[in-house]
Amino acid sequence: MILAQNLVINPAQDIWVWLTFALFLVVVAARAWVVETGQGRLGRTPVKVKLLTATSVLVLVGLMSLIAVQGGALLVESVITGTDPATKVYGPDAGDSGDSDSGDAGADPNAPVDPNAPADPNAPADPNAPADANAPAAPAANPAAPPGG
Repeated sequence: MILAQNLVINPAQDIWVWLTFALFLVVVAARAWVVETGQGRLGRTPVKVKLLTATSVLVLVGLMSLIAVQGGALLVESVITGTDPATKVYGPDAGDSGDSDSGDAGADPNAPVDPNAPADPNAPADPNAPADANAPAAPAANPAAPPGG
């Protein structure tokens, strides 16, 4: 099932979704106010309530259409198929968050390591590596120092 095959999400059009949502809230609030403050007439719905109900339905249909155009279809497809929606929009490398420790966010993790590459100064020391023969020895503890201090 492919709902969003040629999807182009335009962030500049998000303002229309938010404005339509705000309009929907205003219309529903106005309808609620008219219903709550109107004089109760048994068996008859006031024309204002009918008009505001029809307006709220039209605005809701427009809002749902805008949401579907701006990625709602992609959301539905990703939920149904269990896929990552970012790969559909940004390509297969979109899953990389860019916050890896090695700094090579787009590199293949299975690629062989270049032996001539400089060592990463931020990498933790390998506890299994042999001791460096050229490293200075740790200073000896002062035997005259009082214990604990």
